[in-house]
Amino acid sequence: MQINIVKPFMPAITEVVEDFARCLESGLVTNNSPHVRLFEEKLQAFFGCALRPSLHCNGQLALFHLIQAWKQKLGCGPHDSFEVLVPSFTFSGTINALVTNNLRPVFCDVDEGLVLDLAKLSVDSPEVRMILPVGAYGNLVDLERLGTLAKAHDLVVILDNAPAFGSRFKGRHPHAYGFSEMISFHATKVFNSMEGGANIVNDAEVAEHLLRLRDFGQYEKARGDVDMPGLNSKMTEICALVGLRNLEKVDFILRSRARNAARYLQFFGDLEQRGWLRQMKVNAEVSCPYLYFPVILEEDATDFVAHMQSRGVAVRRYYTANHDLKFYRGKYRRQNLGFTEAIKDRIVALPLHTVMSDEEINHLMGAVEAYYDERR
Repeated sequence: MQINIVKPFMPAITEVVEDFARCLESGLVTNNSPHVRLFEEKLQAFFGCALRPSLHCNGQLALFHLIQAWKQKLGCGPHDSFEVLVPSFTFSGTINALVTNNLRPVFCDVDEGLVLDLAKLSVDSPEVRMILPVGAYGNLVDLERLGTLAKAHDLVVILDNAPAFGSRFKGRHPHAYGFSEMISFHATKVFNSMEGGANIVNDAEVAEHLLRLRDFGQYEKARGDVDMPGLNSKMTEICALVGLRNLEKVDFILRSRARNAARYLQFFGDLEQRGWLRQMKVNAEVSCPYLYFPVILEEDATDFVAHMQSRGVAVRRYYTANHDLKFYRGKYRRQNLGFTEAIKDRIVALPLHTVMSDEEINHLMGAVEAYYDERR
């Protein structure tokens, strides 16, 4: 049996073909076209946000523009720079979005929840003006504590919630705590539109910036004049159509993942009690949809990865320690990274699909048991 690391949840072609045929017939396939606007309206209803989310062609550009919009809000031009507190343990796209905005990451540690360790975080310089937590695997930091910290130090908070669609803290979506957040709709994510991303913000000025930034920064169309250097990051109609159809099934998606995650939590909880590995610690106040299922081994993950792949189960070393990546090594400040250093070579992400059969889950768990049987 082969179990891939991801299995995108997609609508059937029959669910989109008629609408897409009409899009092709009309020629309205991009440029803030009808289904993109409808998708934004439906997302606003789902998230219950005061301002309509802004859709982008992918999560990376959504995050890039969200950072850019907040720089503009702070009165900073594209060449201005300051420091941003961000976990080293994340996907490189998080750090890339900062650096391409001419901002300087300060690499910070994560805790046992694999999210930014607020207890260790130090706002130790007037150069720090922003904090960028990541919703790793769908987990969230304590958003109330984060808000208190940000207010005390006058920091802008942007949440890179690329993997955290559907995550909640105390039953509320993250934006409800006053933060800006980006969510990715890439095919590998909990919820997808094939490619895409959305920004949810509470600041009307930032929201207006985002609409212009995704359209080259144009503030008027007669001459195409720009007042900030935006990029073309508009979502296409076909992606919006896929997103709309998947949004109709979002309750099923989240329930299915929760059911599958419950089986993982019980199985790996037993292994954790035996001292063989550790699970990601999720705050009881957090609803986590689990993009993959991370485990921290007691040894380097190389043998485990090879073992699982030999049995047809794809696993990933995901995320990574960005301060060790070739481009970032030695270039930026770092705070105490003790936990990140301890786990960076021992963590693996196991597949957890929306539609995953009991047979597949049993096979995966059997492969894990075989690994430990061989080592005893």
